[in-house]
Amino acid sequence: MIPLTSRKSPSRIIYPNEVLLPAGTAGLPVDSIALCYQIRTLDKSRLTQELGHVTDTRLQREIVEAVRFQLEI
Repeated sequence: MIPLTSRKSPSRIIYPNEVLLPAGTAGLPVDSIALCYQIRTLDKSRLTQELGHVTDTRLQREIVEAVRFQLEI
């Protein structure tokens, strides 16, 4: 699981281990940032409902690259 945070300032720098997700992506109401340096594991029993997922292949590739950058692989 990769946590998100809202992008409060348009001038905020997006680092190589982060990905900007525009409002509307996966049902997000505001521009958000995927924090690929805070990867988490969760037990499936803790997942009660799906809130959304990224379907845009370009954004999926950017997320994979940000995770690779973070993990140095």
